[in-house]
Amino acid sequence: MMKKSFLWMTLAVPFVGMSCSTKQSVTIHDLTGDWVEVMPVNQHIVQGVSLYEKGEAASIGMATLQYQHWGLTGDSRLVLEGKSIGNGQTIEFADTLDIVSFSGDTLTLGKGDMYRIQYVRRQDDKGLIGGSDAAMGYTWSEMLQKKIRVFEEGSRVHSVVNPQSSSAGYLVFNADSTQLEFFDPETDVVLDRRMRPDGTPVWNVEDDDTYLVEKSESEWLVSRRGQLLYATSGIEDLVKAVFVTDDGEDIEVAFFGKAGVAQMSRKGIYSLLYQYRTASGYGYKNPVFDLRGKGQEAVLTTLADGSHISLKEK
Repeated sequence: MMKKSFLWMTLAVPFVGMSCSTKQSVTIHDLTGDWVEVMPVNQHIVQGVSLYEKGEAASIGMATLQYQHWGLTGDSRLVLEGKSIGNGQTIEFADTLDIVSFSGDTLTLGKGDMYRIQYVRRQDDKGLIGGSDAAMGYTWSEMLQKKIRVFEEGSRVHSVVNPQSSSAGYLVFNADSTQLEFFDPETDVVLDRRMRPDGTPVWNVEDDDTYLVEKSESEWLVSRRGQLLYATSGIEDLVKAVFVTDDGEDIEVAFFGKAGVAQMSRKGIYSLLYQYRTASGYGYKNPVFDLRGKGQEAVLTTLADGSHISLKEK
């Protein structure tokens, strides 16, 4: 095993032209806690160091740089000791850093004129995934309150809005399925299970129309304001049709065979209709509309007043 002074470059931000001569008087109690630097490229990936009261230390989000001990010198400089692991060897290091500034929950460290590193005191673990964890595919689950790999614990759904996208969404359920957490490249949200009047379960947020998750046939569906966003099979069996009314209005309908649903777009408003058995032709409906068709002709009925519109496929 080799032992040498180790320059703490993994977290270093180059800092040229300014001196790190400014020092503050701090105590062991002041610095005890978890200190993290949120990486600019991904606000969910962090790395840093945990400083414990009895002089012990631990790394946050760094598998190859392992902090073990820490302390303060008489002139209030921070000493970090540990092991650097890589390239088939383990190197012990002891690094002394200037405390450039300290204000309770923020800390700036420096090394001469070479660099400065800014940290914030971490209050909890929620939502923060260390770099090594992220590299292994972990993300934080607000619902389960732990790190998970969504591709192992979740049900995968594919985009129907952007079928060329290589990204997917995932549905992760809690133990009794009373909640699920929906993950996609943009966000993640926790949804509660509710029952429709017909007894079928859906997951959404009360008095909110951002996302709705349901199962139709063998397919998981994610929709928003009537527009289907994700489905288990994506657009694998999608059939699109454009109908025209007697008044010349176009109504677009996308039929998803495996899910047994049809998405209707009329005047910029989306409606998701569910397939039901008919003696001949096809039928799809929801509490507002009923779409019946055979061949190139169809009838759209508004259930509230029984009015109907004749449609002909273009």
